[in-house]
Amino acid sequence: MKRKDFLKGAGALVGGLAMSRDLKAADFNRMLRDAAGRGDEFYWDVIRDQFLLDPEWTYLNFGGLGSSPLPILNSLSEWLRVEERAPSAGADAKEWAAAKAKLASVLGPSCKPENLGLIGGATEGVNAIVNGLALKKGDEVITSTHEHVAVNSALLNRMQRDGIVIKLFEPDRVRGLGNVDRIAALITPRTRLIMFSHVTCTTGQLFPAKEVAKLAHDRGIWFAMDGAQAPVCVPFDIVDLGVDFYTCSTHKWLMGPKRTGFIYVRTGMIDAIRPMTVGGGSSQVVDIFKREFVLHPNAARFESGTQNDALFYAMGKACEFVQSIGLQRIWQRAHGLTEAFVAGLRAIPGVELLSPEEEAYRTCMVGFRMKSRTMNQINDQLTKDKIRARPVGEGGLNSIRISFFLCNKSSDVDLALDSLKKLAG
Repeated sequence: MKRKDFLKGAGALVGGLAMSRDLKAADFNRMLRDAAGRGDEFYWDVIRDQFLLDPEWTYLNFGGLGSSPLPILNSLSEWLRVEERAPSAGADAKEWAAAKAKLASVLGPSCKPENLGLIGGATEGVNAIVNGLALKKGDEVITSTHEHVAVNSALLNRMQRDGIVIKLFEPDRVRGLGNVDRIAALITPRTRLIMFSHVTCTTGQLFPAKEVAKLAHDRGIWFAMDGAQAPVCVPFDIVDLGVDFYTCSTHKWLMGPKRTGFIYVRTGMIDAIRPMTVGGGSSQVVDIFKREFVLHPNAARFESGTQNDALFYAMGKACEFVQSIGLQRIWQRAHGLTEAFVAGLRAIPGVELLSPEEEAYRTCMVGFRMKSRTMNQINDQLTKDKIRARPVGEGGLNSIRISFFLCNKSSDVDLALDSLKKLAG
């Protein structure tokens, strides 16, 4: 059977996926199993057909912004209509809890929903962490030189306001565990917080989280991570990492609706961090007459105000989508394409690979530059060939970042390499 004929039979199913959520989810899983029986490439073609990405372009920037596939878009559309039929300022407690439980299952078998707060994205979460911890003038925070503007902005803002001291380490791209040594060398009695990306936005470098967590805990230091680039991009168990605080946008690799994300607080650490924004939904008791205010005893304290519930219910559908395929299967597919691209890059004269030398610390994103070209010149060539990538100015790298994910195919690797070969002459 050809893929188009297969999808004709599945089209009504996919188009109506949100109408009867439990039943349709099971049907969608069955559709994927049937596709898998027709061969690996057929299976991934069916997955790719769930996206509305422009077929004229090769999209290699899930690290910048994910594309939500049809099951998530259908779910969002249906939930928006449900809410407009009966507008309510409060979330449906059952559905809200279900979305959080689905997210917890993606983050690892040990993750509990009460450790998660559903928020607007990693920028919101980073600020909640940096501003919510009891840091004072002279307290030191260690971070890397490859952080996203969200981390840098939050730390600089707190520096200007309260006088914290920011200390930087340059990522070790040769030896992954060398980053633990570089962090350890910066620790002093004034160090209160270590915070950096789980996976860098610059080169896709995976940092050794568990080893840094042990270092931090042995010294009595808080450890937080910006996980915007990690969930689904790389397999991990968030509890096993040992991180105290973790935040992520779920509109990238998880492919949820834009403006969704979460903050994770490790069990036993909730009293160390106080939300800077509170309102309806963030507390158990609010009594202005008795001057009583009691926050939720878990990460729900970071949820406040009127929510666009449909976004988060559709985020739950995104969790179902990736679970239907399998986190390990997604990783094997995307990382395999990435490694094929890395091998091709090494053969192009004048190209410098910026991603880690050890494969264990490489992910589904590749950072590189060309000695005789600026990042804008490289990006212009890729754009001319209708390839969407991301220039990287962070850390003064003057480089390009390319991401491979489940909607890409091996021919996309060849297209990107051919474009770069033309530029290299």
